[in-house]
Amino acid sequence: MCPKKYPAKRLKKLKVGHLKSGSSDVKEIVCGFCQSSELSMATGPMLHYANGKSVQLSNIFDSNVIHVHKKCIDWAPLIYYAGETIINLEKELERSGKLECSSCGLKGAALGCYMNQCRKTFHVLCAMKILDCRWDLENFSMFCPSHSSLRFPKEKSQFGEKNSKNNSKLTQMNLGVSSRKGVTIQVLCGSGLSTKEKFLLVKFGATIGASVSKYWNPNVTHLITATDVNGACCRTIKVLMAILHGCWILKIDCGINACIEALYLVDEEPYEVNLDNYGSRDGPKTGRLRSLDNDFSTKRIIGRGHEFGGLYILDTEAPSLFKDLIFHFIGDFVPTYKIDLVDLISAAGGFVLGCKNKLVAQVRDGRIAPATAFLVYNLEPPQGSMLKEEGPVMLWKREAEVLAATIGSHVISDRWILDSIAACRLQPFTV
Repeated sequence: MCPKKYPAKRLKKLKVGHLKSGSSDVKEIVCGFCQSSELSMATGPMLHYANGKSVQLSNIFDSNVIHVHKKCIDWAPLIYYAGETIINLEKELERSGKLECSSCGLKGAALGCYMNQCRKTFHVLCAMKILDCRWDLENFSMFCPSHSSLRFPKEKSQFGEKNSKNNSKLTQMNLGVSSRKGVTIQVLCGSGLSTKEKFLLVKFGATIGASVSKYWNPNVTHLITATDVNGACCRTIKVLMAILHGCWILKIDCGINACIEALYLVDEEPYEVNLDNYGSRDGPKTGRLRSLDNDFSTKRIIGRGHEFGGLYILDTEAPSLFKDLIFHFIGDFVPTYKIDLVDLISAAGGFVLGCKNKLVAQVRDGRIAPATAFLVYNLEPPQGSMLKEEGPVMLWKREAEVLAATIGSHVISDRWILDSIAACRLQPFTV
């Protein structure tokens, strides 16, 4: 069935908020479809276009720029991409600008029911909150609750009448898989899982229509990890990255089993990991709450604050864990381990400076504050180290201390970095 077409009219001017002169009010970017400035896992990022092209951050407040959520674009039936050019964005805004959402009553409702005679239209984000909507994720189609008993074409061709009821239940869950916290699952990832547990995770992902990633990436929304008899997870790079990105970190043994039994994602909080095998507590929850605080500044990006790229960024955001901190490594590290440390520091908002002479020079000329410089030595000498076995760690530590006395910086071990991330708070400077 084709999407309903409506005669085009002049494009309604998009709301982008306002900035009162002489006040601390901020300009809010509002999506042209759903009329909301909210940003979350469900909405995806706010995208900015002018003349069909993506706009750089420094130009997003130009008068000709259109702002739309990625999720709203994905489910607008006439929009598509030709290379890097978005096609029919303005036409879809014209069409949807005359259609009221059957849920919230605001205009911009681009998504219609797949039943051609049905006149109901929705913002996709509003429809996602309606339990009885049914979804075809492959073809970006939806049946409203009044017609949820009908079948999509692929169901008619691939499933007999005997199986249509079960398939209907799954498609009903696919897009609406969300916890009561309102976060829609996009990507699951496992950490420290056995072969059997990996199979269980893949089964759960297939059941609810979520993708499962073998490797860590910033799009992961839920990290599923094995735990020991004390409920502690193994401290892996995936776990540390998930803490820094504010993901849910859940126990495989009870959380996923409960979800599979219920056929949807149950409330995550009872199954959240709160301990790792080094004794660090509550890092996942702290990281998740920190990430929620950071969302405020993501959607309110202009106001009184510090300048960045021609814009003024509000100073109300919760800072990254290692924001403005400079790290320099001393001694031998296994190359792959050092790469992981650099990636973690970068994800936490810190910076690694490889050249000792450059570090000393920038501290002395005032470009780096001594209190923000950290000299990192390795607590465990790698196998095959060129140094003799007698006290290499002490040699590295002593070298770091001599340099720290010269420039006034901190001396830390690599374990301090890992412990700080695992707890999602800076640890005491004990060496």
